[in-house]
Amino acid sequence: MRQSLKLLIISLVAALWSIHGHTSIAAPPPTPDAILLHSPPLPVPEQFYIKENGEKAQITDHHGKIVILNFWATWCAPCVREMPHLDSLKSKLPPDLFTVLVLSIDARGKEKARPFIEKLGLKNLDADLDPRSKLARELGARGMPTTFVFNTSGEVIASAEGFAEWDSTEFVAWFKNLQKH
Repeated sequence: MRQSLKLLIISLVAALWSIHGHTSIAAPPPTPDAILLHSPPLPVPEQFYIKENGEKAQITDHHGKIVILNFWATWCAPCVREMPHLDSLKSKLPPDLFTVLVLSIDARGKEKARPFIEKLGLKNLDADLDPRSKLARELGARGMPTTFVFNTSGEVIASAEGFAEWDSTEFVAWFKNLQKH
């Protein structure tokens, strides 16, 4: 009963979102407990993040793509468990339509994040950084891991707190469905 009610609420939000001219979501997300849909979408963030090569970047640099942005830290057990799923997700989505970013909030930045990613055997993720958690704070992240989904205009359309198996068949289908709308 409770699960049915959650699915109904998410379906209503998606319908209202579509009625008001926002990107529509044809189906509810695969795990309603994990995903919060934002209708209307939250504004484009202004804060920069730092790419592994040291360059500053913004979400708007990925204009035209769906962006999946995850905040993580090496000391966060659920983050460590989740990273292989994000690595796998990145390999399952077309890179011309999607960007999967993982931003470390570790104090020692790249010095800590890159060796950790290598230790986990992750092949698809860069050791990008959110120095001093400025972007995480602007977006309202309250804990780790937290993931945000941005539409092709850079607005936040969904978010999730805590661990998720992002590379599941359901999530991959949900992300690909977002791209179609």
